[in-house]
Amino acid sequence: MTHPTIRYPRTVKLGATLWPQNTTWEAMRDAAKVVDDVGFETLWTWDHFYALAGEQERPNFEATTILAALSPLTKRVKLGALVMGVTYRHPAVIANIVATHDQVSQGRAICGIGAAWNQTEHKAYGIDLGTPGERSRRFAEGAKVARALLDGERVTYKGKYYTLKDAVLNTRPVQKRLPIMIGGGGEQKTLRTTARYADMWHGFGPPETMARKIEILRQHCVDAGRDPTQIEPYGGSWLVVRDTKAEAESVLAEIAKHHYGMNRPNAFVGNVEAVAAHLKRYWDVGIRGYIVGFAYPYDMETMTRLAEDVRPRLERLVGVAA
Repeated sequence: MTHPTIRYPRTVKLGATLWPQNTTWEAMRDAAKVVDDVGFETLWTWDHFYALAGEQERPNFEATTILAALSPLTKRVKLGALVMGVTYRHPAVIANIVATHDQVSQGRAICGIGAAWNQTEHKAYGIDLGTPGERSRRFAEGAKVARALLDGERVTYKGKYYTLKDAVLNTRPVQKRLPIMIGGGGEQKTLRTTARYADMWHGFGPPETMARKIEILRQHCVDAGRDPTQIEPYGGSWLVVRDTKAEAESVLAEIAKHHYGMNRPNAFVGNVEAVAAHLKRYWDVGIRGYIVGFAYPYDMETMTRLAEDVRPRLERLVGVAA
């Protein structure tokens, strides 16, 4: 497949999450190459051990192995897990994983971290998930530890959940400041942790919800003494770009068929004009990146049309000169 010369974005940065459930390595590999070739800025997969949609006890690839394998097969796109839970990965281990990944990818790694939420896998593997309050407090400590190690600090720290003594990250990242992406919408705790340690934030919801959360995040940044513009807000959803609704519904039905009891994905469907207008509504409230979900069989037509057709139209809508 031949694609036009990549242009750097002047509107919403495009991301793709490749679901690792009920798929094959070959399918993920080929989809990742398309994401990279057409010029998406970020590529993600989730960090879970059970399938999240449809039947839970189905094959689901482990995230860090997949990301390492995709790194030498891609050239431009940045890669990360959306997101690694600090309950089942110690933050010092996370820092080592992403520092090594940054070396393997030649400076394209993103450290995606979150408090964790999936009760099924925690219960099955005997990992303590904790109450929502405990998860938030543990995550605040974990993000602090990961940020300090990635920044090259020698860390001695004693918290309720983590204790480190004279700890260093012996494998240094390529990037001077390896970006941390925090996923989650908790307005008082998660967004406060984001303001203190992250470079990117990812949440879900309609534009009015995202506008409120961005404003709360900005206030947390002010309280933490950080410039709010240092954190890029990301939204996301399923998108299907087709010229008719019937075509889009056929794509979604085919995907659902492969995922054993999965309901039709809750996707925004439309032609190029409609999808560009949809993304502009997020741009207008401050969203600067949009991560689109893709499950097997991966919708490579939507990937291509987002980059080659929707993005130029979106640039015209927001008044960016060609």
